[in-house]
Amino acid sequence: MIRIPFGRPSKGAQTGKVSVVFSDYCRDELERWHDRGEDFDEERFKAAVDLAVNRLRAMEEKEDKT
Repeated sequence: MIRIPFGRPSKGAQTGKVSVVFSDYCRDELERWHDRGEDFDEERFKAAVDLAVNRLRAMEEKEDKT
């Protein structure tokens, strides 16, 4: 029997960067939305993801400095 892993490990999982893990998740979620063929506001989704990722990066940078 062939076993297919449920999810692929992201590069963020290896580095411990929450922003990378979240960004990977959102990219996959966007792909799922496209596969479903449902209408959604892609530009708004991308803007929200960008805002969240920028805030996460700022928090990570602040933690790195302490």
